[in-house]
This record gives sequence, C-alpha cells and structure tokens, in this order.
Amino acid sequence: MDALHWLARVEVAGIEPLGHALGFGWRATYSHVERLAKAGLLERVHDREGSVVAITREGRRAVGADRGDMRVAATRGSGLRHARAVSWVTALLTLRGREWVSDHEARRLPEWQIPVIWTHHRATQRPDVGATIAGARVAVEVELSHKAPRRLRAILVGYEHTITAGDLTGGVLYISDRLDVLAAVERAAARAGVPADRFRTRALGDMHADVRRLARGERA
Repeated sequence: MDALHWLARVEVAGIEPLGHALGFGWRATYSHVERLAKAGLLERVHDREGSVVAITREGRRAVGADRGDMRVAATRGSGLRHARAVSWVTALLTLRGREWVSDHEARRLPEWQIPVIWTHHRATQRPDVGATIAGARVAVEVELSHKAPRRLRAILVGYEHTITAGDLTGGVLYISDRLDVLAAVERAAARAGVPADRFRTRALGDMHADVRRLARGERA
C-alpha cells in the first residue's frame, strides 16, 4: 500500500525507481506489483527499456486519493519514456528526503504555475516535478527530445520572469538522456536571460546512478 500511495502521486512510474523509492528489493518489488496488478489497482506495461506501472481508478480509490485524470495513455510511446524518466527524479528526491510535488499535485497549486510568455500572449505550464531544497523552490524539467525553438524560448522566458520575481529561488533544472538536447536548452536559456546561477542541466544517467547508490546505502 505504501507503493500505491507513492504511485498515486506520480501516476506512472518505472518499476525499478518505484522499488528503490520504497526501499524494496527486486523480488519484493515484482511481488508487490504482481499482486496489485491482479487486484486491478495498477496496470503494467512493458517495452524494451523495462516495465512501467500506472495506477488505475480503483487504485486511487483504494488509497483515498482524488480521482485525477487517468494517465494510462501516458504508458505508451514517448509518454512512457517520459513518465519513466520523471519517476527516477521523484525516486531520487524521495530517497534524499526532499519535499516534492508531482505534475498531478501541482495542478492545484498556484505557486507551481509557471508562465509561458509568447510574443503576444501568455499561458501557463507546470514543471514535471517541483522540489523544495534547503527552503528554495526548484523546478525540474525532463526533456527527452528537442522542443520547437519558439515554444522552448517561451517557456524559458517564463522561467526567467519567475526567477527574477523571486518566486522560484532555487531556479530550474533540466534533465535529459541526450547531450544535444541539454546543449540546446542551455543556449535557449542564455538567450532568454535565465540567470546562470539559477539554471542547471543534468544527465538522466547520472540520476539513475545516484538512485542506485542511495538504494544500496551508499552516498550519492
């Protein structure tokens, strides 16, 4: 049930980061997942990168979570890859004892609504994960492919505005498994005027390594 409570927050997660976040070994993780799936509380999907689980409506009801909008569709294609990557981020934050909010939770939190500033209008978006580290709010974006330059600039101008206004004191962290994507984001952030000391990038693989080290009881 602890696993189901955690999954209710992120909605979709890779099995490995789910197990690490809850302190389960491989056998225990798969045993719990199998029982929850048989009970209809989660859905399990496979691809070449491993297994991903998504909480079902019945699963949310079992832990007293709000109904939310079902994201089983996110366990397909690029949505599956993105959900798995985000779950590694939340697993790391969980293991480090950080406060964090998922995209699902941030929908009801005005402080995590980030402006998207276009030339003639504004919209809003939420970071993939919001974290509070040493009292500072940090937005985490998982970017696995290139965004259209115009949209990326609009997002980063919004982050510049939010950081400069003092509403995002920890800045923004971009994570990807592609160095070319991180390089493109770095260039766009510089052009948008995002303060250099409030902008960071990190390889997704480094996050995997940190989670696995912490799960083994080592420092990361």
